[in-house]
Amino acid sequence: MSKTNIAITNNRTLKQAQILTVLLIAIALVVSFGSSFATTATSTTTESTIVLQTAGAPFLQGTFQVVNNELGNQTNPHVDCNLVSYTFDDFQGFSRIQYHDLLTGTDSVVPGNDVDLLSDISGSRVAYTEVTFSGDTVRIFDTNSLTTTVVPGLWNSNPSIGADVVAFEDRDSQANWYSSNITTYDVSTGTVTQLTNDALTNINPDVSPNGNAVIWGKCTNDLSHCDIYSAIRTAPGVFTTRGLTTGNHEASYETSTDGKLAVYVSDRTGERDIYYQPVTGGNEVHLSIAGDQRNPTIAGGLISFESGPLGSGENYVYDTRTGKLYQVTTGSPDNRLSEIGVCGDTGRIVYLNIGNGGYDAYAFTFQVPTVPSNTVRQLDDLIALIRSFNLPAGITNSLIRKLQNASDAINASDTATACSSLTAFINECQAQSGKKLTPAQSTQLINFANQIKSNLSCP
Repeated sequence: MSKTNIAITNNRTLKQAQILTVLLIAIALVVSFGSSFATTATSTTTESTIVLQTAGAPFLQGTFQVVNNELGNQTNPHVDCNLVSYTFDDFQGFSRIQYHDLLTGTDSVVPGNDVDLLSDISGSRVAYTEVTFSGDTVRIFDTNSLTTTVVPGLWNSNPSIGADVVAFEDRDSQANWYSSNITTYDVSTGTVTQLTNDALTNINPDVSPNGNAVIWGKCTNDLSHCDIYSAIRTAPGVFTTRGLTTGNHEASYETSTDGKLAVYVSDRTGERDIYYQPVTGGNEVHLSIAGDQRNPTIAGGLISFESGPLGSGENYVYDTRTGKLYQVTTGSPDNRLSEIGVCGDTGRIVYLNIGNGGYDAYAFTFQVPTVPSNTVRQLDDLIALIRSFNLPAGITNSLIRKLQNASDAINASDTATACSSLTAFINECQAQSGKKLTPAQSTQLINFANQIKSNLSCP
């Protein structure tokens, strides 16, 4: 999954200047399509809102480990199963792609010309940008065979890879980088397919893990007004494209897809919130969270993101399957550019933090939360109902905590505790009727809780 890199070089040599040029292009980070391999479709979108509060969110249990914290900048981390790729800048004018095995702790270097950056990883393949005197190129290194494939063409950069499909930004020249298109390359067949053909700035593609979906930002040339587009592969080299959003309120460099859902950031309500919808278009879900959210990525229905002021945000995970929000990090001085990956029942999040004179790369490994039973799902629905009331934080947290205790007890096969927690919830609703809760709200919540108690055969 491709994500914007951080400027990491100083301009002391020609190589450094070339790196800086590509990084500025990345940081500055959809309408007609002329490719004979891409057709267009329209989407009808409706919106629903889920109000979430980070305060009181339970911590996701797992283990943290260092990917690389040596002197220099480790940036642009990406993960697939146990492998992490990232850019390493040694502060001496050289930039290279490295990959790290989270199981063995082994760190390896992708062969290049020391002007390599902006990588992504899928299986054993690492796609990355290599700056050359003739123009930027996209290359694919196989960590098993130790061979490199060069994608045809120059002024190609910022690739994302999923299975056999690589999508990248395609430009005519360095001087005309504002006019960029999205192009795909099929590693198995060598087929090149152009997804866009217009005068806008199409940037930051993200490919689903199975290679069947691509999303990207389509922006006006000032890069401040963007919409999100998707392309669905219907046959090798054949894609159907569609616009997922309108209004030019989305951030082009904060997009991600797991093949089913597209997730992105929009400021349409006045602050930066996360939205998601099917890659084929449809109901758009707005995650309404106080403050600004950044860098959402999705894998297996789990959305990881950062929330809080830039430079002091924490990592969270929202489970679209259950509606639960989890906190991952705490006390992080500068947590950013996180990405999530799911491999079987194991999830991993890679991210950056200020460390040894620059940014260091870390990983968090956890067991993917199980999809709950019908009763737990009812509790999740009841929690969502409480949040939809937009009650004061104190009463909201108090009520939700009792329901979460009931949910935890059900998962532990402790029905007695679950029933007790539900009784405490009902008692609080009765006590707050006509106070923090309206009588109608109190009655609705109590009836819902009593139905759950009946399903549990509580006394």
